[in-house]
Amino acid sequence: MSSATVRGSDDSEEFFGRQEGSGAIIQAIVQVLSDGKARKAKVIVQDAVRAKLLPPDAKYNALSIDLRTYIFRALATGRSPLIIEDRQTHEFRLNRPVDDWPKVVLPGRPRYTSAATIEAIEQRLRHTAVGKDFVAFEMAVCEAFGLMGFITTHIGGLSAPDGRFDAPLGPLAYSVVVECKSTPSAPIVRNAQPEEAGKHRKVFGADFAMMVGPAFEDTQHMRDELVTHNVSLWTIDDVVAALRNDVNTLECRGLLAPGAVRDRVAAVEWQRLHGNEKRALVVRDILRREGYVAQCRLIGHIQPADAPVLTLDAAMVLVEAELQKAAVTTMATRNEVQTAIDDLVRAGEAVIVPGRDGIVITRGRP
Repeated sequence: MSSATVRGSDDSEEFFGRQEGSGAIIQAIVQVLSDGKARKAKVIVQDAVRAKLLPPDAKYNALSIDLRTYIFRALATGRSPLIIEDRQTHEFRLNRPVDDWPKVVLPGRPRYTSAATIEAIEQRLRHTAVGKDFVAFEMAVCEAFGLMGFITTHIGGLSAPDGRFDAPLGPLAYSVVVECKSTPSAPIVRNAQPEEAGKHRKVFGADFAMMVGPAFEDTQHMRDELVTHNVSLWTIDDVVAALRNDVNTLECRGLLAPGAVRDRVAAVEWQRLHGNEKRALVVRDILRREGYVAQCRLIGHIQPADAPVLTLDAAMVLVEAELQKAAVTTMATRNEVQTAIDDLVRAGEAVIVPGRDGIVITRGRP
């Protein structure tokens, strides 16, 4: 396929990739839609061209055909598409909850693993996953999950799992047995045999079982076997994505359900960017900004002793009004507003007024 044209066809590897959803063009579209907003195909192409993710002469009508073909193929084979279409508006968005809250820049998260360390372990995983040194791959997998906080033990050998991971969470602790599937040369693991990992889970008394490999064939039989034997399937891409999102052992427990983990890891990443952390920041910003503006407007019009304070109910009204101006469809909860008030007080950006059931903002711009 020409790099200057978006076309739809069953053999269009640049769009669909060797596995559904892994093609270069669809990944560019995912990047455009990663802000949580829905777009028509024409706007997707415009935004992608502007970001230099697609060539200048990419055709939006061809893109529409490609996307609809991709969605149909994914649903027809029982998979969850990365992108979905609203049949009424004909807008495309990621297959995630709509995020129509105002755009904010989230502060950097505390990093438990440096980018350099993640890059190094990714290179080890990819290098050892294809070849004859299967022990090296097993050791790399153990190291990768050790970076998530697990106590890892490499086992290997006949009639035993390749490794065991223990989550040091006190009464919430759990264990995982892992089968590492490297390949001599091919990039895709075939005939992975989930029953082997499932058997080790029972024999070794572990809570979960998983398989890790470079990539796996995606067939209905494989999906059924993973569910039957209660095995979680991880590719190297999944492991690296979990590391880049600082997934910890508590979060990892929710990722270990039977089946391919890709969508669950993507959901964690979505939550990082569009979930509670973002909503909390938006609410704090509104209270800090609008609360201070309201206080400034009172100067010269009311005596300090008679000035109102920002109560929880008043704060909820203020936040809801601003979110409505931004065309947000899901309002902040009472608990979210109370948490924002508490956070502002702890940060010294607001103070509780003695004898009054509310706060005043101490920092802000009129």
